Amino acid sequence: MAPLHPVRQFLLEPRTFFEEHGTTSTLPVAALAVVGLAIALAVGVTIVAGMLAGAVQGTVMVDNPDRPPQGICDAFDNDSRVSEGCDEPAEIERDAGSLVREAANGLVGTVVFAPFLLWLAGGVTVYLGGLLVGGDTSLSGSFSVAGWAAVPEFARLLAGLAILQFALADVTISNLESAPAAVRAAIAPVEPFVALASLLTAAWQLSILSAGLAVEADISRGTAAVVTGIPLGILVLVTIV
Repeated sequence: MAPLHPVRQFLLEPRTFFEEHGTTSTLPVAALAVVGLAIALAVGVTIVAGMLAGAVQGTVMVDNPDRPPQGICDAFDNDSRVSEGCDEPAEIERDAGSLVREAANGLVGTVVFAPFLLWLAGGVTVYLGGLLVGGDTSLSGSFSVAGWAAVPEFARLLAGLAILQFALADVTISNLESAPAAVRAAIAPVEPFVALASLLTAAWQLSILSAGLAVEADISRGTAAVVTGIPLGILVLVTIV
């Protein structure tokens, strides 16, 4: 049971966790949590892409990528190397679900970058917030505290995937142009659950951030909660409104 003791402390007594294990000394593990979140989000996007692709039925006509633009075909003779491929059809038939999957997977790069951007913003906020209230913070300790706040995001990711799977379970989209409206209509009834998951995640993050900053800056837990809660609250409002 000894190896699980730090885990129990982190989940139930975050201040005790940081007091016993430190902030700066746990930076490598906190960084690993951020990297793990980036990977998990990439996997999550792939799963969502599969859900959306499964809901879309039928085929659509799209421009043939193997055929040059019509202007080039009109300007050059058929035997010219520039006009190679002009005898190909201008449009080809593609599976609509595959197109949706490709479009969703195109967001992986952006999603992977997001945890690191938020970690940077969180680390700076914890550092400057501690200094603002007269605490003695370090960059390494501040970024460790901010990194640990990534842990609750794993729970929100799992909840979000489960909610989306439930919302799209019986959805069938036959017209690709109406797909965005159909998805929004399917998700609308479960939006309160998404908002609840976000609020619970933020509450957990506030517990971690306030405990970590209190130990790092040697200030009261209440003061630390105010310092970290204001920017966290703004972020939550931006994401759920």
